[in-house]
Formats: sequence, C-alpha cells, structure tokens
Amino acid sequence: MAGSKKYTIIAFLIFSLAAVFYLIFKTTSFAPKANTPSVVALENSYLFASPLQAKADGLEKIRITVFILDGKGLGVNNQTISLTNSGYINVDNIQSITDSYGKAIFDITSTNKRQINIQAKTEKASIPQPVTVTFY
Repeated sequence: MAGSKKYTIIAFLIFSLAAVFYLIFKTTSFAPKANTPSVVALENSYLFASPLQAKADGLEKIRITVFILDGKGLGVNNQTISLTNSGYINVDNIQSITDSYGKAIFDITSTNKRQINIQAKTEKASIPQPVTVTFY
C-alpha cells in the first residue's frame, strides 16, 4: 500500500510539472511581433521624435521613429514609410521599411529656424497624429 501511494505522488508531481511548463510556454508572449500578414490600423499607429528640438545648422539631428500597428497593436512589417517634406527639412532614411515590430526610423536636419509638423505615411494613407519639432 505504501508503494502505490509513493507512485501516485510521483505521478501527480510529474503531471503538475508538465502542466506548469505547458501553461508557461503556451501563454507567454516575449515580443509583440506579427507572425502573419496584418491589416494596418493607422489609428493605432504613431510616430515620435527625439529630441524635440535641434540647432538649425544642418548637422544636429532629430530622430523620428514610426510604428505601424495592426488592430491588435502588433507591428506590421514590410510597410514602406515616408515623411512629409515641406522643403524645410532634410530626411535621412535610416530604415524606411518597417521591421517585424512595425518600426521605421528617420533622421532629420534643417538649416531653417522654425517649428515643423512632421507626418508619416504608408503607401496608402497618413498617420493621423503628426509630431511637432523645432529647429532653432
């Protein structure tokens, strides 16, 4: 009787350990990558600038980072992104096609002292929220 109780406990522990591993690896998401082709949701997509100000010397850069996301907030890859160019900025396309996180990267410079609204767009439409930067 003591031997069968011992085997029952060992079987229960093995089952519990297997269940824990299953739940950990089944439900854990380590990175918000898009696995399948997704539909772009421009209302979820965004861009930001860092820093928000730079000298208007044509050398000091502002980095513009754009994230193109789907309806679930996951990145959409292989999207060609461009920035509006009002003629007052120079755009350096660091990574104009989105990666698996939906990220595209640009550096901008200017020799004109002014505040500029920067807008990003896909091949089909623009992201509704621009970012404002200042060259002084």
